[in-house]
Amino acid sequence: MKHTTHTILVLFFTCIFSISYGNTDKYRLIINTDPATTITIGWNQITGTNPILYYGTTDFGTDYIQYENSKTVDRSVSYRGMENQFARLTDLLPNTAYYFVIHDSEGESERFWFKTAPNDQSRLSFIAGGDSRNNRTPRQQANLLVSKLKPHAVLFGGDMTDDDSDSEWQNWFDDWQLTTATDGRMFPIVATRGNHEGATVIYNLFDTPTDDSYYAVTFGNNLFRTYTLNSEISVSGNQLTWLENDLTANASVRWKAAQYHKPMRPHTASKSEGNSQYNAWAELFYEEGVRLVVDCDSHMVKTTWPVQPSSASGNDEGFIRDDINGTVYTGEGCWGAPLRSNDDDKEWTRNSGSFNQFKLIFVETSKIELRTIAVDNAADVASVTNEDPFTLPANLDVWNPSEGDVITILPGTEIVAPEINFESGTPTEYQEAGEITLTIDVISEGNGIATIDFYVNDVLRETDTDSPYSLTDSYASGSYKIEAIATTTDNQIDATTLYISVGDYSFSESIAIAEGNDDIEETETGVVYFDSSDLEMTYDSYDYISDIENGFQKIGLRFQNVNIPQGATIDNAYIQFRSDEDNTDAAALLITVEDSNNSAPFENSSSANISGRDKMETTVAWNPDSWTDSGLTGIEQQTSDIKELLQLIIDKNDWTPGNSMAFMIEGTGVSLTSTDAKRVGDSYDSSPEYAPSLVYTYTYSPKTLSINNTNVKSNFEIYPNPFDMTLHINIPEGFTNFDVAIYNVRGKMVYNQHLLSTNENDTAIKIQPGIQASGIYFVKIYSDKGTVLATQRVIKH
Repeated sequence: MKHTTHTILVLFFTCIFSISYGNTDKYRLIINTDPATTITIGWNQITGTNPILYYGTTDFGTDYIQYENSKTVDRSVSYRGMENQFARLTDLLPNTAYYFVIHDSEGESERFWFKTAPNDQSRLSFIAGGDSRNNRTPRQQANLLVSKLKPHAVLFGGDMTDDDSDSEWQNWFDDWQLTTATDGRMFPIVATRGNHEGATVIYNLFDTPTDDSYYAVTFGNNLFRTYTLNSEISVSGNQLTWLENDLTANASVRWKAAQYHKPMRPHTASKSEGNSQYNAWAELFYEEGVRLVVDCDSHMVKTTWPVQPSSASGNDEGFIRDDINGTVYTGEGCWGAPLRSNDDDKEWTRNSGSFNQFKLIFVETSKIELRTIAVDNAADVASVTNEDPFTLPANLDVWNPSEGDVITILPGTEIVAPEINFESGTPTEYQEAGEITLTIDVISEGNGIATIDFYVNDVLRETDTDSPYSLTDSYASGSYKIEAIATTTDNQIDATTLYISVGDYSFSESIAIAEGNDDIEETETGVVYFDSSDLEMTYDSYDYISDIENGFQKIGLRFQNVNIPQGATIDNAYIQFRSDEDNTDAAALLITVEDSNNSAPFENSSSANISGRDKMETTVAWNPDSWTDSGLTGIEQQTSDIKELLQLIIDKNDWTPGNSMAFMIEGTGVSLTSTDAKRVGDSYDSSPEYAPSLVYTYTYSPKTLSINNTNVKSNFEIYPNPFDMTLHINIPEGFTNFDVAIYNVRGKMVYNQHLLSTNENDTAIKIQPGIQASGIYFVKIYSDKGTVLATQRVIKH
């Protein structure tokens, strides 16, 4: 590798490119959206008015009037001592050369040209790097190499300047003119914010889609999608939500990559770890198949082996090698910033160094090739042709460390989740308790099932590694939850659950509120609170939003996984509270139960979440004794017996053990007139260990084995396949209430809707899932009890 400095040549270029072309200078070509059909052209308007950009597919030089198209300025920003103009061109032809000139009241610019990206899956070339900071000589050399290597785009990772000052930015743009080839061809930049850029610098100088400057661009026909992230703002919150949603929506893209400024695990010891980025993005990158990440900031050189995040033994700073499906991290700057030592290698570091460089990346359907290019000999490097940017030019200084000069990333193993059920032929009648065999029906093995673990009442009973998979066990009289969990060789999981009841028995259970959204308050005006520190039954004097009285409110309590078999007799039941304060005035409360075989969660987006639910007509009065102190959990804090309410629910024809029940408590009589006639209990949000509990005892005497299989199939039909925008679902007789979910090939849900047919004679329903990305998807239909009724593989055009 050669490191030579051509001071005279650099000074020559500096002088040439500091001279403006007419009344405009500091040109930049920008990609923010579809690179095949759009481009943004930016420049500094020195003097003159009414600039218009003239362009077309025929080269008319500076004779602007001959060009077939014209575009006025879309955005003008006075910033960093420049009058930044942005003209956004749309409806361009893919893979096509466009020539342009800027005309204003005082003259014309030179003629420049660019080429739009292809819209098929033909090969692509990129340059990626960053940290051009304050050493202009290596910065200019790297820029000159851009003009010679002619990439489809430059992915620039931030820290363009050192102090973010007007003069430094003007110098930076003068130096950027070196990226323009000698024939006037310009190459587009995809710009990232670094820690040396202010909050809106990238937005104002590169016209990014938003002022937060995180966005994504897809090149080719779903060939390569690059995510530009902002490590200088919160990496969770809105940015993470956007990233998660976008990755899911673009699951069918062949290759995904990311660029951002600060690395997760810097390779120079003076830099602190990027734990925020690691916690927010590392697992998401791995799960969603982001195979390449380019970071910056450390001013040295690194490439890693493909890695996956891991907390298991043997990890180094949270990563282990995964040569099949791992993410390659490369960087870390050196486009002109002061060099630092590569003194913090990891076990999964492939190579590291310290010199001025950027990455040359070739992308095609079968692989990604990554090379590290030293830039100090830029003047000696020949140019590639406009038709072939992939043949390396003479004298190009490609770093060739111990592990080789080319890193090749190959497609990983397609991640496909398995699917299992308990066999439909599982026996349904036994005259007495004893040995029972339950067998698994493997509908899909994914990429190969490694184990099926059987749990009985949440205790691991057996691990089966050989097909056919089954559990043979002896069952005494009682109630059992049997769960089978299938794990594939690539750690994908599917589970199915079976509830069985055997013989004559009595059973008692206490089920606590499981999460903060399951005990809620609804004010007198219908406003719902999910995070109250206590449960006011019923008067509450404070509104957390408007600082006015909540009034006489209602309480909602949803208990999950109520494991009572249909046909059982409820002997007694009550709700146990823990007092949050002392209340001794007489109170009159009323308890009701939702008329549902499986109560849905309370939702933040829904008002009147308690009063708006259908209730059984039967009610239970509760006139609680005095609560003389806080922290009490005795009989005084128990409701009246509500066994009648539970019995109504489990006697419903479609009740299934493991479903949820919701109860409502409101005031009546004196508790609707006196502000002191109330009781106040602890909530889950204040004390999860003291959250309300549903306590019940039941007797079951079936004399046979009763089996409730949560995965019984039905004959749904889903068409057309392949589909474009609309899917049709044929409905078997008797089904009027079900859910449809659609998953991508990596198991992420991309669509979910509850469907209700109001006419039992309906034979078909159509949905428009709004899926844009082409590829393979899996449609699952669930009953209102959560049973998987049908699964079908479909293809989106």
